[in-house]
Amino acid sequence: MNRTILLLTAVFLVACADRAVALVGADLADRTVQRYTIAIGSAKGRCTGVVLAQNIVLTAAHCIVPGEKLWVGDSVEAGSQSLAPVRLSAVDETVPHPLWNRRDSGSPDLAILRLATPLPDRFIPATLSSRHLAEGDNLIAAGYGKASGEESRSPLVLRMVLLRVTNAFRGWAILAATGEDRAGGAPGDSGGPLFSYRGMHTLVGLIVSISDKRTRAVSLAAYYGWIKETQEKLSGR
Repeated sequence: MNRTILLLTAVFLVACADRAVALVGADLADRTVQRYTIAIGSAKGRCTGVVLAQNIVLTAAHCIVPGEKLWVGDSVEAGSQSLAPVRLSAVDETVPHPLWNRRDSGSPDLAILRLATPLPDRFIPATLSSRHLAEGDNLIAAGYGKASGEESRSPLVLRMVLLRVTNAFRGWAILAATGEDRAGGAPGDSGGPLFSYRGMHTLVGLIVSISDKRTRAVSLAAYYGWIKETQEKLSGR
């Protein structure tokens, strides 16, 4: 798996709470992926998010717990990753997709956050693609979840792994490992980005859950218009 990631200049996956676990079978994220990806925390757990602007972050809607204060941060200090979280900003406003319903697993599990303080210059906005996912696509996944099911606690470390789309339908995608090794999301990876790599990293999906060693993701092409419109509204406030 490590050779495959190096050949493709790798990137990674994400999940949260009991809906998804950290990236299993993954390596430390490279500098490029670190610049696009952020941790989202609350008193009840942690998720992953992807940077759309210095004060705008995209994540999974189920990561937002009513009444809980959210913050964003990372584990990068002086160019290296540490276990201690660095809190960078509180979340000022959360906007879940209007059709999101926590009781309906088929509803769009997406939310956009507006931050109280802009992120440091080491973060840059990801490029959102309107391309639909197709069976056989190889994607780089990133996330702040556990590295294995045996971890009793999840340190704040960003990891990435290569996954392949095994099924794509109605704005959703199922992903699995590309090789024999087990790989996929774990707690803390929900909201983690999925990147397509064709000369540059483009954001095409978001991790939302795992089951039976498979990772379930939202295909962002189906919600491209809502993401762009909501980002513009929040940026103008």
